[in-house]
This record gives sequence, structure tokens and C-alpha cells, in this order.
Amino acid sequence: SDVCSSDLAVTGGAFAAMVLAHWYLVTPKLPEAPLLMLSRAIGTVIVLQIALFAVWQIAGVGGFGSGWDFFAILRLLVGLIFPALLTYAGWRTAASRSMESATGLLYIDLGAIATGTILAAGLFFGAGILV
Repeated sequence: SDVCSSDLAVTGGAFAAMVLAHWYLVTPKLPEAPLLMLSRAIGTVIVLQIALFAVWQIAGVGGFGSGWDFFAILRLLVGLIFPALLTYAGWRTAASRSMESATGLLYIDLGAIATGTILAAGLFFGAGILV
């Protein structure tokens, strides 16, 4: 489904960014442009997911008011807002060539994004809710 494809794209992108950041640790003279581009792409998809989350709530097919509010809030905070902030922080640190910090932030980002993907898939396949 299209709902899950954006989650898989952002999860795969976060994993690729974290692996790429590791490469910078062992090869420090690599240009930072690929990591910056990948971070921007991840951030763009997360912003799209936040917009879709809002649209689905307004349309009444989201998790709020369905008895699944707690999980919808987790999806919003842990799976969307927190990764958006981490992705931005990772992008900023990579832009300043602080690759150790960028790698650490992208590790946390991957964990938060994976958590959000699991929450979204569980709500979609288990309860038919779009988040």
C-alpha cells in the first residue's frame, strides 16, 4: 500500500544515511554533499508524512477518537516529530563536518523512524487506521 511505502522509504533512507555517515568516519576526506542530500530527502518525506497525518486526522480516518489515541500520539511524537528534529540536527552536524555527531544522531533517528514505522503498520493492518 502507498501508506506503508513512504514509511519503508524513510526507514531505508535513514538506514542508508547512518551507513553513509559511518563511511565518513573511516574516510574523512569524502565530500559531505551525498549525506546532506540524503538527509534532506529523508526530512522531506517525514514532512510529507506529518502533513498526511494531519489530513487523515481531519478526514476522520486517523487514530484520534478511535480508541487508539495513545498509539496515534506515539506515532506523531516518536515516529514523526522526533525523527524530523533528529534528521534536521543530523543534517546540520553533517554540514559542519562533525561526522561523529551526525552518525550518532542518525543512529537515534533510525531507531525512532523504525519505531514509527512499526506503529504505523500495526495501526494500519491491525485496526485499519491511517497514521
